[in-house]
Amino acid sequence: MEQFLDADVPAGREAVADIPLPPFATAADHRRYLDMLQLYLAMLDPGAPATNTVVLNEALAAERRSADAGPLSPLALIASLSSFFPAPWTPDALAAALAGRIGAPVRHRDAWRWMGDPDFSAVPREGGGWEIVRHERGSFSNGVLAHDGDLVLLWMDHFRSRFPLPFGHSYERRDAALLAPAVRAARRAHDVNTAYPYLVTWRAARDAALGESLTPTRCEATQGARQILTGLEWCPDEKHGEQT
Repeated sequence: MEQFLDADVPAGREAVADIPLPPFATAADHRRYLDMLQLYLAMLDPGAPATNTVVLNEALAAERRSADAGPLSPLALIASLSSFFPAPWTPDALAAALAGRIGAPVRHRDAWRWMGDPDFSAVPREGGGWEIVRHERGSFSNGVLAHDGDLVLLWMDHFRSRFPLPFGHSYERRDAALLAPAVRAARRAHDVNTAYPYLVTWRAARDAALGESLTPTRCEATQGARQILTGLEWCPDEKHGEQT
């Protein structure tokens, strides 16, 4: 039987054991989860970062300010699923978080079933991993998951957001043309912002943590920022110093 996960799923990746799981026993556990999710999403972005990442993390930060014991918000859950956030989910814990969704996993003794048309079942294999059966309109196919944690990744794949607007949707090309001048202006403004030392420092720290090539030093960054900020009299350090 072939490996059941698609190539766009990070099969076998390790979970991070000290991330708390929902439902959270304390507000501190909830804040810890959101802190780690925001850091993960920022590290996942290979860019400057992109405006989209900053906006999503700010929305999660707003949730953090009012976090209490209990479940994840829909936003935090979909961000976790769609990014394969490495919280130490067990099948029971993730099934509980997905409860109420159409096709959510349901336990049947040692096995799990989820979704419909097609529907899936998972049975533990001797020595670890899972045997998966896919059923659709009388047709069956089988596969395996090599690692115990891969069932969680398969559920993340099945329940993540794949096609938010406009990806995979039809939309008015005229609307895109109307937005284009504002998009170009916002990109130029964002390019200025990403030259400030606090973001250069972030990129260097991110790349060092990932073991990737380092971005320019702080001194090089300040010089580069001044070049981008042609015509401005103040140094970027004076506007955007190090954030602590």
